[in-house]
Parts: sequence; structure tokens; C-alpha cells
Amino acid sequence: MTDRSWQEPNASLFFRIFTCGMYRRSLVRLCLLLCLALSGAGHALAVESPQQKGLTYYGSDPYAALPVARQQGKLLLVEFYAEWNYRSRWMAERVLGNSSVRALIEEHFVAVRVPTDTPDGADLAALYQVTGYPTLVIFSSRGDVLDKIDVTLDADDFTQRIEALLMTLEGKSTWRLRQVYAAAETADPEATDAAVERLLSGMTPAEAAGSVIWPMFENSIVMRYGSVAFDYLVRHVETFRQETGTEAVDNLLTETMYRAMMPYVVGSLPLDSTVARQIILTARQLELPAVLALESMAEVASLRDADDLTHYVARIGLLINLIPEEYQLQLAMALDIVAERGSHTAKQEAAKTVAHIQTTLRSPANIAILEQLILRLK
Repeated sequence: MTDRSWQEPNASLFFRIFTCGMYRRSLVRLCLLLCLALSGAGHALAVESPQQKGLTYYGSDPYAALPVARQQGKLLLVEFYAEWNYRSRWMAERVLGNSSVRALIEEHFVAVRVPTDTPDGADLAALYQVTGYPTLVIFSSRGDVLDKIDVTLDADDFTQRIEALLMTLEGKSTWRLRQVYAAAETADPEATDAAVERLLSGMTPAEAAGSVIWPMFENSIVMRYGSVAFDYLVRHVETFRQETGTEAVDNLLTETMYRAMMPYVVGSLPLDSTVARQIILTARQLELPAVLALESMAEVASLRDADDLTHYVARIGLLINLIPEEYQLQLAMALDIVAERGSHTAKQEAAKTVAHIQTTLRSPANIAILEQLILRLK
């Protein structure tokens, strides 16, 4: 009986290939060509799809990264990552690794990746109720949770969500800044301090030193000695000096202290020795050039109630050379007390001092005021 199994097309093909040397050599050449083709295709694919650079992470500890974010004026982005989870890997590679997304994150955030397969990572995941992947949690510089992204987003959707968050935060700051100016316009120091505190509590010192917020500190109602704004500026003076400029910051601090000390010098407020000493101590700690002038102002204020005003007049004469010209008219008017109860010698010296100050003035009205004072001193 004839075996027809060898007559089947497939059987006949395999039989011929494996039994004929020519076909064996053909098969080898075919396999080699196939391998080369696949290798070339793979190489071409690698060239056409360059690898994306991954996101730069500041370690895996959010608590260590938060002060860095605060110092840099950025938010904190924490990626809870699971290597075994496909969506987590996809988000990390295709979204966070996207060049546009990466640039956006690195501009506004300090990023941390928490591997959830470690005990510490698992504890953090449980703390922030991470129940699926991918999960990213965004924190403010104070450590408050601002957003939690626990869905899979492509690069465009992720960018839109981040930009919306940034716009919301910017809008909140703008609204709070308007509240500060509105309170300052009422000349209510308590309401102004409360508005300033609300504004500054939501931002970093670097943000507060920026071009948008800095002009607020130059408002005389906002910036008073002992105010929220003044204390904040003193606490973060090095950041402000770096961001805004040492000269601008030190001039503002000095002017604020002059304004606080001047009422004691001219007698519109009784001397508070404790406050005066604290002003001088603060200026010394900040290494301000105005320390000597502030000390002289405190000494003048302490002599104002003396029975003999000769020393009072002499100290004002010295003080004129230490403070800016805009305060000299006030110093001249402080000598009015000498016209009331000073000795003849004190009045003569006071008249000379007032006349000297008069020569530095440009306003005819102010010159006329000092002319009347000189007549009372004679």
C-alpha cells in the first residue's frame, strides 16, 4: 500500500528541506537574512524613537525635599511609584518623561519619587491614602495638600491640570494682595496686619520678595516697626537681600526704624525706652549703617524732658549730620520746645541749628515756618 502521507504538500516540503543539502543551505541563508532584517528593523526603530529623558527627582523623602521646595519658592510633587504596575510605569515614562511636562514640573516643583515597595514608601502611601496607580500628590511649601492626581492622564491633560492649579494659586495671591492694599487705604493697622498675614502664609519668602509682592512692603501703613510685614522682612532678610537687592531692603528697614523713632525725638509720643532699645538692637543685628543715627535719636529723645535743654540742642545739631534731609525739618520743629522753656544759651544755639536746616530746604512754605521758629528763639 502506497504511503500517501509523503504526497501531502506540507509533508513533501519539509521532507525535501531536511533531506536535501541544497534546501538545508537555502534554509540557513533564509534564516540569516531573516535575522539580519529583524536586527536592522530593530535598529531603525531605536533610531526613530529616541529615549526620553526622565524627570529629575530630589530623592525619595518628601520631608527632606519640602524645605528645599520652600527655599526655592516651588511646590512639592510626590510621585507614588510601583514598578510592578503598568500604568505607573507608563505615567512615569510617557507623561512625566515628556520634555514639555518635564520642563513645566522642574520650573515650578521639586519632585520626589516614593517607591511603594519599601516599608517607608508603603507607610507614606497609606498615610496619603494611595489606593491605586498612578498617584501623584502636590503639596504647598507649607506641606498642605493642594491636589491629588490618581488617574491616568496623557501629557496634554496632565499639563492642563498643572497649569490650572498654578493659575488658581496665583489668583489666590492676587486676591489677597488686593485685600492688603484695601486695608491699608483705611489706615487701619490691625486690619492691614491681618491681611498681610493671610497673604504671606500662603507663599515662600522668595515669592514674597518677587516683583509683584515687594511693592507692598514699601507701603508705609503695611511697613511699620513691629508690624507683620516688618517682622517677616527681618526674619527672611537674607532671602529678600538676595532677591530684591541689599540696598533696597536695608534702606526700607532703616526708613521704617527712623519713622518709629522720630515721634520720640520730636515729642509727639513719650519715650518708650524698651521700644527704642529694641529698635537699636534690631538694627545692630541686621548690620545696618543707621545704628549710630538711631542711637543718637534715642539719646536726643531721652534729653527732651531735661531741665537744662543745652545738651538736647547740641545732640540735635549732631544728629542733623547723621540722618537724611527729609527728616531735618522735623528735627528743626523739635527745637520749638527750647523756645518755650530753654535758657538763653540754649535758644541761641537752637536758632543757629534751625538756620542751618533752613538753608537745606527748597519749599518756600517750610522756609517760612522755620523763619517764624527762629524769631521765637531770639
